Amino acid sequence: MKILSVSTATDNLSIALNENEKVIVEKNEQGGRNYNEHLDPIINEMLTANKLQLADIDRYAVAIGPGSYTGLRIGITTVKMFASILEKEVAGISTLQALAVNQIGTKMLTVAGIDARNDNYFAGAYCNEDGQLVNVIPDGHYHITTLLQAVKEWAIKTNCDKVIFLGSGFAKQDELIKQLGLAYAYGSDEQNLVHAGRIGKLALGAPLTEPDDLLPKYLRRTQAEIDWHNKTGQPFVSDRNYVEEV
Repeated sequence: MKILSVSTATDNLSIALNENEKVIVEKNEQGGRNYNEHLDPIINEMLTANKLQLADIDRYAVAIGPGSYTGLRIGITTVKMFASILEKEVAGISTLQALAVNQIGTKMLTVAGIDARNDNYFAGAYCNEDGQLVNVIPDGHYHITTLLQAVKEWAIKTNCDKVIFLGSGFAKQDELIKQLGLAYAYGSDEQNLVHAGRIGKLALGAPLTEPDDLLPKYLRRTQAEIDWHNKTGQPFVSDRNYVEEV
């Protein structure tokens, strides 16, 4: 099965072509978010180099959040368009799960997170259970103290004394993390990136979605949604309804 995977969720633009478990090629561009300019040319270059066309792809996969609001929209819209026009399978993968899988195979708790500023994080915690990555602290929008309390409670309950923090912004919380009383580490530069090749591997066993049902998971309200709610007085509804409304 050929899988084309995309992540536009963070500052690292990542695109990969997989053949089942094997990553045929992965390309990453760090430090910018000009995804509109770079995404399609890189996909075209990757396919051309491997003598493939979009129609040759069996399944498309994309990081659906959390992450950059604009970035997520670009990646998801691109994949939705490909999958819908070509009538192909599509899978949406949690950005945090894609981060956590960088550390699968160890017995420690893996906390994956994206700095959301003001001591807040988009984060979730995962552990390896019989070779499967299990989300033991749900993906969400947490203040650092709330997140670390959840980590501590899980560690006590499971007698786990090792934690690794992957993603962005955790090192600046080192004094608070020390207070957990657990052995801990921070991810390497490579482990702290979302890799599309890993998204492709996760997509092999992920639930499939109809292209029209593929939506971002921001894990908190966007400013546009808040403004719309304040202007209209209407209650928050699903992202699909909100997008159609505006």
